Amino acid sequence: MIDNESKKNLANITKHDEELKNYIVNLKKRNFYRYDTGREASLSALETVNNEIEGFIGKTEDLKNKAIKFDHPNAIEASQVKIKEVEVEVGLMQDLWDHIAECQLIFKRYMDNTWEATKTDEMEEEVKRLERVLKAMKVDKKCNAYIGLIEEIKKWLKFLPLCGQLRDPSMRDRHWDMIRKKVKSNFVIDANLKLFDIYNLELGKISEDVEEITDQANQEAKMEKTLNSIEAFW
Repeated sequence: MIDNESKKNLANITKHDEELKNYIVNLKKRNFYRYDTGREASLSALETVNNEIEGFIGKTEDLKNKAIKFDHPNAIEASQVKIKEVEVEVGLMQDLWDHIAECQLIFKRYMDNTWEATKTDEMEEEVKRLERVLKAMKVDKKCNAYIGLIEEIKKWLKFLPLCGQLRDPSMRDRHWDMIRKKVKSNFVIDANLKLFDIYNLELGKISEDVEEITDQANQEAKMEKTLNSIEAFW
């Protein structure tokens, strides 16, 4: 009877371990791995996973106690390792979503800035810090949530330097007209203009044109300064 119960428990441990294997495989299909899920829905889904893990832990403890009685305590170790893997994974995904929320909050604040109050250098340094924190995380770099955020950060790191060039004092109305023509928009540079409005122009698509126009503005400003100096001298 003891031998039969021992074999039965070993079979149950093997079955339990297979269930955990399948659970880990299907875990990657959960919605909290997708960037478009959003933080609240993702944290709710992660909480569900935590509850499911508690169920696995309870069953594992029961099987462990029986394994000890039947003198095969090591048989349950593989299941314990898998549970730990899931716990670590859930913790990492929670950290990732907290970071995503922080980034999105900062990006929203940027969007609400007026064009006149935009400080591109400070913003660019902050975005680089967010990128460093993200890349240091030990989450799956191939998961959609990670890729979605890194792509968003890259957009800002491409957009902000272009904004810095456009905010140069050398930019005149004629240069802005050239930008308007390129983006096919008659936006107005005034106190009501928000960074959101400039962001929606998708300057990244015409980055070479922006650089060419701003470089032209800089060169013309230097020429104007030289001519004014000559005129003042004479």
